[in-house]
Amino acid sequence: MLCNTGMDVTIFTRGIPVHALKEEWASLPLIIQKLITCEGRFGEMYMYHTRLLMKFLENQTLNLPYFLLLSLKNMCTTVQKNIEDIEPHLYHHGLVRILIEDQLKKNRDT
Repeated sequence: MLCNTGMDVTIFTRGIPVHALKEEWASLPLIIQKLITCEGRFGEMYMYHTRLLMKFLENQTLNLPYFLLLSLKNMCTTVQKNIEDIEPHLYHHGLVRILIEDQLKKNRDT
């Protein structure tokens, strides 16, 4: 999956940069980020993207709403612990926007 199979992935503190992936793998994280997790940052593949990718590659069943809910809960916990610097800890930008817009529509508020 990585360009250099002996690469030490522990050097990546936030996620695996997409440029470190083999060319044939580079489009899969982008599809997951755009269509499933609604992530706005495409330069890195984070751990939850990797977990999701592994589920698909191993042909395992997945409760996607539950997976996304747990991921959002983890994000909330991390943001609350790092309230002074939340920007690096925010993800699922598009998903959060969809949820907010849906709730506003239900409340007939804009």
